[in-house]
Amino acid sequence: MRGVLGAVLVIVIGVALLPFAGRVLTIADPLPDAADAIVILAGSIRDRTLEAARLYRTGIAPRVVVTRETLPPGEPALRSAGIELPESDALTRTALIGLGVPPSAIVTLRRRAQSTASEATTIGRWACARRMHRLVVVTSPAHTRRARLVLDRALGPGIALTVRPSTASAFAGGRWFHVRRDAKAVLAEWQKLAHYWIRERWQLRPCGGLRRRATRARRPTEGQADFAVAAFTSGASSPLACISRTMSQPPMNFPPTKTWGMVGHFV
Repeated sequence: MRGVLGAVLVIVIGVALLPFAGRVLTIADPLPDAADAIVILAGSIRDRTLEAARLYRTGIAPRVVVTRETLPPGEPALRSAGIELPESDALTRTALIGLGVPPSAIVTLRRRAQSTASEATTIGRWACARRMHRLVVVTSPAHTRRARLVLDRALGPGIALTVRPSTASAFAGGRWFHVRRDAKAVLAEWQKLAHYWIRERWQLRPCGGLRRRATRARRPTEGQADFAVAAFTSGASSPLACISRTMSQPPMNFPPTKTWGMVGHFV
C-alpha cells in the first residue's frame, strides 16, 4: 500500500512540475539603453528576424549580425547538379531588409556554425576583435536560457550580454506538453542543457579563444624592440663590441711559424 501511495505521490509531483520545465527555459534580460550590435542566432528565421528588426527600429544598436549554418545534407549534391537553394543567412538578410533594416546595417559572419557552442565561439571572436562592449542576442524563447549560458562563456567578462526571446514566437512554456512542437523543443533543450553542463562548458573560452592565441603570438612592442637593439649594439660587453674587438686584432699564425721551420728542417 505504501508503495502505491509513493508512486501516486511521485506522479502528482511530476505533473505539477511539468509547466515549470518549460517556463524555466525562457529568460528575458532587461534591454540596455544602447548596444554595439543585435545578433540573431541561426534557427527559426521568422520569429527571430521579426524581433531583431523591431529592436533595430528602436535605435538600440547600429547593426544587426547574422550567423551562418553548416550546409544541410544533400546541399552539396544539389549544387554540383547546378541547383543552388538560398541559405538560411540569405533568407534572414532578405527578411531583415523587407522589415526596414538597411543592407549596410546587416553584418553576416563568414564562419559556419554547427551548434550553439560553435556559433557562440564565432560571435565571441568577432565581437572581441572589434572591441565590442555590449551585445543584444535574439533567439527563440525555449532557447534563451541555454544561449545565455553558452554565450556568457564564449564572450567572457569583457562583453555585456542581453538575451531576448522573440515575442513573435508561439511557444507555450506552461503548456508545452499539450503541443507536440513545443514538447519536442523542451525535451531537446533539456538534453542539450545536460550536455552543456557535462562537457560543453569546459570547452568554451572567452572571446572564442581569440585572446589566448593572440597572447602567445604577441610581437614585441616598439619600446621592447629598441631596448633589444640597444643591448646588442651598446656597452663594452655587448655582442657587437666583442665582435669588433676580435676583428681588429691581427690574425694568428696557425700553425705557428716555428712549427713550419721544424718541419722544413726534418725535410
